[in-house]
Amino acid sequence: MGGNPGVRAETLKSIFTILSIVTFCFCGQKTPCSMRENTSTIVDLLLGEPVTLETALDDMSQVRVVYVGEFHTIARHHELQEEILRGLVQRNRNVSLAMEMFNSDQQPVVDKWLSTRESVSALAENLGSDRWTNLLDYSGLLLKARDFHIPVAALNISSELVRKVSRGGLNSLSETERSILPPNVEPINPDYARLLSLKLKVHRAFQGKTLDRVIYAQALRDAAMASNIIRYLNGSESKDGILMVIAGNGHLNYGLGVPERVKHGIDVTSRIILPSESGELELSEAEKREAVDIEISHEDLKFIRQPIADYLSVIPIKSNDGDENGDSWNVAEKHQDKERKQ
Repeated sequence: MGGNPGVRAETLKSIFTILSIVTFCFCGQKTPCSMRENTSTIVDLLLGEPVTLETALDDMSQVRVVYVGEFHTIARHHELQEEILRGLVQRNRNVSLAMEMFNSDQQPVVDKWLSTRESVSALAENLGSDRWTNLLDYSGLLLKARDFHIPVAALNISSELVRKVSRGGLNSLSETERSILPPNVEPINPDYARLLSLKLKVHRAFQGKTLDRVIYAQALRDAAMASNIIRYLNGSESKDGILMVIAGNGHLNYGLGVPERVKHGIDVTSRIILPSESGELELSEAEKREAVDIEISHEDLKFIRQPIADYLSVIPIKSNDGDENGDSWNVAEKHQDKERKQ
């Protein structure tokens, strides 16, 4: 395939985390939480300008739901989540947290942990085999929630159930399993399905195969989380509180996935803030073996008419030679300078 191999590599890494949402659940298994010491810039995508985090927080504190995205194993993203939680609490003491990292049937375990002084490691152990594999990366966020006496809502559905659907479709489920599926999984937004189809081509196992089941499995997670968010908002005693939702970027991009489904079920104001990947995501050897080199261009995404989020948290991209610079002109200048010295 033509084009810049560096761009293709970064595109591949940026896309690969979508697979954790559907079939293979790679995120957080053995890939370490990575971080570079960079000061992030918050960009207001409607203003088209950088703003301070404090300005973004002032705005986000005025809405009912704040969606905070992530690539699950990037430490900078978890640090941003902690900053946002702290900032929202400072502006509105009535803040709740809702997390993709817990299945809804694990809610009693989460609630019990919040009432103790146990470690996050103890929480992970109590959750059993279906726990989020890199739950310790959320220690700072969870401990702050407990210190602030913030309730934590479990949003997700069993990974085993999602895997069964992605591999065998709904016919592979028992009657009992079907009974716990969230309502209104279908219809799936055609733009969302098209976006997923573009991104899922990164996986070798999906080459030349229909992606209908895998897309349905992604929608199943979206529907489950949206249903639990709606249930939580409807059951909340306070109508002026803020629900901060933590979920992977793939569930939140362009307001599709979870936010769109929540809007269909309840009339609430919301904001989305997404952190960039910027070359920080590291693939495990297993992930690399399963991956196919692909590229998604700006033009490929022109069919999506809305911005990817309200706010982006970005840092300079890490280039192939290890330099960190967000300006392609400066990268080119460095290359020319090397040639002049040779």
